Parts: sequence; C-alpha cells; structure tokens
Amino acid sequence: MHNGVMATRSPLGPHRPVPLAGLRGFEASARLLSFTLAAQELHLTQSSISRQIKTLEEQVGKPLFRRQIRQLTLTPAGQRLYRVVHGSLADIDRAVTDLRGLEQRKRITLTTFASFASLMLVPRLELFSEKYPNIDIRIDAADEVRDLENEGIDLAIRYCRMDQAPRDAVMLRDEHLTPVLSPKLLERIGPLKKPADLARATFLVQDHNLPYDEFHSWERWFAEAGVPMPRDARTLSLNFTYQAVEAAVRGQGVMLAPVLYIQELVERGDLVCPFPDRLYSPHAFYLIVNRVSAGLPHVAAFSSWLREMLRQGSPQEQPEPKEPTAPQDRTDPPEAEKAA
Repeated sequence: MHNGVMATRSPLGPHRPVPLAGLRGFEASARLLSFTLAAQELHLTQSSISRQIKTLEEQVGKPLFRRQIRQLTLTPAGQRLYRVVHGSLADIDRAVTDLRGLEQRKRITLTTFASFASLMLVPRLELFSEKYPNIDIRIDAADEVRDLENEGIDLAIRYCRMDQAPRDAVMLRDEHLTPVLSPKLLERIGPLKKPADLARATFLVQDHNLPYDEFHSWERWFAEAGVPMPRDARTLSLNFTYQAVEAAVRGQGVMLAPVLYIQELVERGDLVCPFPDRLYSPHAFYLIVNRVSAGLPHVAAFSSWLREMLRQGSPQEQPEPKEPTAPQDRTDPPEAEKAA
C-alpha cells in the first residue's frame, strides 16, 4: 500500500497462478456483496473471509471490492474476476456431483419468463416427475436474460423475434393469437357475429411497453380483420400474460391470447374462441441449453420431454379451437365474418 492506494503489481509475479483457497470466499462475497453473509454461507468467521479477500487482492495486485459504510461493491477488476470464478466453481460443483455416483438425485435449473412458467411448465411438471422421479427441477421465473454459464443454469426458454433468435437456440413453438373469452361473458354480452361486436366486452390489454407490443395489440387484430377498432372501448391493462388469461377465464374481458397458452382451456370449455382465424406473430418460443450441461443425460431428458410436450400442442397437429355455442346469425355479409 502507498498513501492508501494498493500497488498494481502482484508480489507473486505476473504469471504466478493464484492459489484457489480464497476463491470460494471471494465468490460468495461478490455474489452476496457481504463478508458477513459469505461467512455464514461458508460456515467461517467474518475475519477469516476478510483475510482471504485481502490475501487475494494482494495476489492479484488490484482491489476487488470498494468498502464503504454499510455497503460493499465490486471494482471493475472484481467484476471481471467474479464472472470467471462464479462460472468455474459452478462447473466444478456440477462435475463433482456427477462423479459422486449415478444414484445421486439429479437437478435441473431452468430459467424462463413468469407467464410461460405459470401457464405451461408448472401445470405439467408432474408428468415429467412421474416419468423421471429422480430428477429435481428448479425454475427461475424472471424476465431478465440470465447468463447460463456464469450463473450455473442448465436451460433457458426464451421468447423473441424469429429473426433475432440466438444462433444456438432451438425453436419450440411459433406463435399465433386469437380472441378468447369465457362462456359466461359470452352469454352475458350476446352472440358475437362480427369483430365490432367485441366492443360489448372489456378489452384485456397487456401493458408490456416492449417492442413486440404492436404484434399483440387489438389495433393490429382489427386492422387485419379489415375494420377499425371501436372507439371508446373499455380496457383493462395488465402486466403479465398469465394475469390476462386469469381475467379472461373469470369473465372480466376478452383477450387476444397466444394459442399456446389457452388451447387446453378452450378444450376444457373454460374459454371459447368467437372467431376461428388466428393472427400470425413473428415471435416464437426457443430453448437454449448451457453448453456445459448439454451432454448430461438428465438435461437431455428434460429437453426432449419439453420439445415433445410443446409439439403435441402445436396448432398444426391439433384441431381448431372450439367456436362458441352461442347462436350465430349467418345472414350477415361475408365481410363481417373476417377475423385476423
């Protein structure tokens, strides 16, 4: 140290390998941004963690943390080292777990967005568990894009434009949209003979403020149907797709829904499709596999099950959603029957 500033040259020399003993303490401290929490996680004392970090900083020749009152942050050097150490320790832990024997329970960590997890994964995971009882699943439901390798995540299900999909992504399903509402709401507002009749219900709107909103908008659906959207239409705005689905099932409005999410609800009679045509979306659902996990049998088994589960529900292989049973007036001109 010189005038409180750490020297930039490592006393071990520029090519001397850094001992591994303190890297576990550094990884926990950087991940938790707390020496105290890191010590608790590793069953060490706080002073022991502090000594490990101090020794590591001396070996690296750069400060790794900014120590402020009641706050600990990483320096640029600390951020760079953390990305490497975190991913490397995760790889080591997975390898050791596999080497301990085939009788050990396997675990898969999957990241996806909340609506897919709530509407597609969670209701069907029991089927996977019945087939593979020794595999545990951990779901990280977040809209943020995770770094699979650095965060030790095996699989990701992501939603994006087809022309912007990652190079190593596998398409699970393309996307089509169709209006849906509950049978009780349909009975309450009367038969829907033409798109403009939807104005008798509240339009459920997903308020994402994201670039793909234009492809999920009622304005686009009415434009594709060849008619303007009704003025002064009542709307209910929701942040997440699963909230809109729940509102539609409860009869709170009509939703422009991805077929993937509502097909089973239509088959059960919880929702009905007033118009049979579907609106094409340039987006799709993709599977991304961590290259480190790609060769693991349990990860391959889940990937295969997931692809088959979504393939069975694809629009190409399933019948059209059931149309409403409310009486329809077929004397209207053909233009009134158009839908996006």
